Amino acid sequence: LVERLKIDDVVDAFAVHGACGLWGVIALGFFGDPVVGGNGLFHTGKGDQLGAQIVAVIIIALWVSGISVAIFLPLKLVGFLRLSDDFQDKGADVMEHSPSKAYKDKNTA
Repeated sequence: LVERLKIDDVVDAFAVHGACGLWGVIALGFFGDPVVGGNGLFHTGKGDQLGAQIVAVIIIALWVSGISVAIFLPLKLVGFLRLSDDFQDKGADVMEHSPSKAYKDKNTA
């Protein structure tokens, strides 16, 4: 899905933070234990908490989408979102840091 939408996510941040965070919110609706203040579907047989958690996921997704568009669209339009082709070809380590000090391979510098 990430590739099909052409999302540049080289460290799989969405898979880790987005998908796992979504599961963490939804899981409470299933497994919330009344002993600790929850009322999950598997403990109570009611879907109230699950419904609330689904609404929360929708609100969170809308909020994050709106804030992301407000921040990243202007950056993309003025060309500040991506590194130059030369910068990407050489690599950020070579251009920004001291790879000869960090790596034993002397061909990277």
